[in-house]
Amino acid sequence: MNELPILDAARMGTQADVERILKADPAMRDAASPTLGSKPLHMAALNPDSGPLKALLAAGALVNARDKSGATALHMAAFATRSEHTKLLLKAGADPFIKTREGRDVPSLARRVRADEVAGIISLWVLKGCKAGQECF
Repeated sequence: MNELPILDAARMGTQADVERILKADPAMRDAASPTLGSKPLHMAALNPDSGPLKALLAAGALVNARDKSGATALHMAAFATRSEHTKLLLKAGADPFIKTREGRDVPSLARRVRADEVAGIISLWVLKGCKAGQECF
């Protein structure tokens, strides 16, 4: 269990769970875990359900926010091999070339964990010259 209910809702809950918390306190969209620095968007990128991620993006969550290791939500989506989440984050403006403190950008992380579909999505995004807010897939 996380220190903040929004983190649990983002990681294991539904879109409605996240929306309920954000309605009560909109600032929770970018609240950070004191231990790892993870934001709700990081947690939502791990959730098999894309609903929490959609709710946070709609609420204006910082798409390139980093945790204490320097990872973004896009790193987390690649690690968890979440293709739909990867597309949503890229469309929202996630930068696939931000590096963690260990020097890993999202494409290299995707290759490392054998998230081939995620790596392919990012490659297509870059090759097509896609931009945030653009339908590219």
